[in-house]
Amino acid sequence: QKVDSALYTRELAPTDSKPHWADQLLPIEYKRYRTRGDPFDDTEPDVEADAKARKEVRGQVISYAELIFAVQQRLHLIMILVMGRKFRLLHWDRSGVSVSLSIDYYEHWELICEVLWRISVLARFHPELLGVDPSATRIFLNDPLWTEMTDAGEECTDDADHRTRELAPGELVGDKPITYAYVRKLFRASLTMAWPRYELEVPDGKNVRKFLVGRPYFRAKGMTGRGSRGYVALDCHTKKFVWLKDAWRADFALLTKEGDILAQLNAAQVSNVPTLVCHGDIRGQTTKTPDFWELMHPRDPFSFLPTTSTSSQGPSNSSTRAKRKWTDPNADVPSSKPKGLNGGVSEDRQYCPLRRHIHYRIVVEEVCLTLPLFEGGQQLVVIIFDCALAHYEATQVGIIHRDVSGGNILIFPRIFTNEDGTRSIDWTGILTDWELAKGLSDARKPRQAERTGTWPYMSVALLNRPQKDAEIPDDLESLFYVLLYHAVRHLKSNCKNVPDWLEDFFNVFSYFDGAYGCGHWKQNAIETGKLVINHATKTRLMFNSPMDQLLGSLVRSFQAYYLVKEYDETQQKAEAQSQLQATTLRAPASGVSRIRRKVAAPAFKVDGKVLAQLRSFRRPEPETSAPTEEQRELANIVSNPQLFVAWLRRYAMMEWPADDKEGDRVPADWVESTAIGPTNVPGYTPNKRQRRTSDTS
Repeated sequence: QKVDSALYTRELAPTDSKPHWADQLLPIEYKRYRTRGDPFDDTEPDVEADAKARKEVRGQVISYAELIFAVQQRLHLIMILVMGRKFRLLHWDRSGVSVSLSIDYYEHWELICEVLWRISVLARFHPELLGVDPSATRIFLNDPLWTEMTDAGEECTDDADHRTRELAPGELVGDKPITYAYVRKLFRASLTMAWPRYELEVPDGKNVRKFLVGRPYFRAKGMTGRGSRGYVALDCHTKKFVWLKDAWRADFALLTKEGDILAQLNAAQVSNVPTLVCHGDIRGQTTKTPDFWELMHPRDPFSFLPTTSTSSQGPSNSSTRAKRKWTDPNADVPSSKPKGLNGGVSEDRQYCPLRRHIHYRIVVEEVCLTLPLFEGGQQLVVIIFDCALAHYEATQVGIIHRDVSGGNILIFPRIFTNEDGTRSIDWTGILTDWELAKGLSDARKPRQAERTGTWPYMSVALLNRPQKDAEIPDDLESLFYVLLYHAVRHLKSNCKNVPDWLEDFFNVFSYFDGAYGCGHWKQNAIETGKLVINHATKTRLMFNSPMDQLLGSLVRSFQAYYLVKEYDETQQKAEAQSQLQATTLRAPASGVSRIRRKVAAPAFKVDGKVLAQLRSFRRPEPETSAPTEEQRELANIVSNPQLFVAWLRRYAMMEWPADDKEGDRVPADWVESTAIGPTNVPGYTPNKRQRRTSDTS
């Protein structure tokens, strides 16, 4: 990509014709046509060709803004868009874009001159007002920190091999911290000349710690939202490698920061979760686009006064459906934030459709491997078992994760001492990304306006009921989907067309009555208790390993769980309805007798034979029959987190084939299809949507 022009500081002004995205202070884009090149002009008739041209320009400037936010450390970005004789100022941040009026710079030349003069003054004296993050210090080639980072990335003979194996006597002993070779390699790979290096501040209580980073190992796509970036960072104080996450958390009240959640889990010695180093909001930095929106849409000053419909209770919660991966709503907000909250958002800001975000960083000790690097089916089950154990132990201290996904389950090599005294390195599952976690005791407290989770791994219940609170079985169902996804994608099986199967099962969604819902394949698996690779032939998914029994037992357990839950809820509703009817006034006796006289009129005669047959009929049974004892036992496997952990351990301890991993069965050049055949679910229209397969930052 190449923007038409840009403004730079004098020291970073390029001497070639390349865009130098890392150095741009303010990009400028030029378009020839005043209307067709203006992506924000809605005054002209919506001619199809013009609308298409405006859409293309809008996508172009969005991509420029996204790239600068990815490469630089930015609070916001000012952009100048020139269209013929007119120009607009664009203000980008993680909440959206604010656009100025279109100004004719030929007629109002003094205005564009003043704008450019103000930009030059701010660039020299207050670059943070142009969006440059003051908590991030750029590191240049002649800086000693540049040399320190380069030296830290060099290969070291003392680094440990992370592969699973038995350790030799005396190997990796002592108090010296262990650095795995893959961690240093990842840090070295981040030190590319194409990306800038930074020294980042992260709060540590009342103090501030500093970390050195290069290119992010992970970054979330898209301009708006959390904009998460993950770095292998070098701690300036300890000189150890750590994992640093930079994100813009959503400004929701009553939710705890991820770092506070981890501190609580660490204090309770919960297994297989990251070890917190430090965390905190960054210098009170928040997005400003919601403020601009509120200025342009002033609220009725009398709208907050109580009315006959709201005087006895607070405003009802609103819910926006079909978000993909949700942000980390949190508690620490500026002291000026108004009181009186509803649905996790301040009451006087509920009318604003734009979400405010707060800049946040967190650092943990473990630099992990991604889940697809697991070595075989048994190890995959062990990793899921480790994370299920972490989830169970977290529930014991009153915390539920609420965003279990393939991107949030990682691998970390640990040294174990065996019963016979020998030592070994084994890969452990780590359950990460606790930013959406909340207390189990807060299940009924509204905290945010939308459902949480990462679409491919969300439970059927959450997909079909967006306003539902996430519960323990929803997280356990997500663990099941992570296991299923990676088993199908990486292990040998009878599934021949793996990419399409994964897309159909995990990414397809239904659309009914204005809302997104669960796709047919996932819904069918839970309703039938079967995993098939072909609905026409009903061919079962097979791995020829204990994975068959494990996945089969779990999908049947979830089938039973939904049957039991539906039956119990139906019984509760019926009981409540019965009590309501018992207290409801009956119709006047005269009315009842009048109706009976009309029906019993002699115009319709029933002979004795038909009458006897009618009396012999039994009353119809309820549509939902009571679950069997076996079904309740199966349902308990996936509703009791301790039993779920024990169930996974049972299969992890079985004999497994040693060569059951085939590699990634989704080709690197595979492109998802654009259409799918009809679904058998009444009222549902099948579609495919590319949702974040985080997870999802």
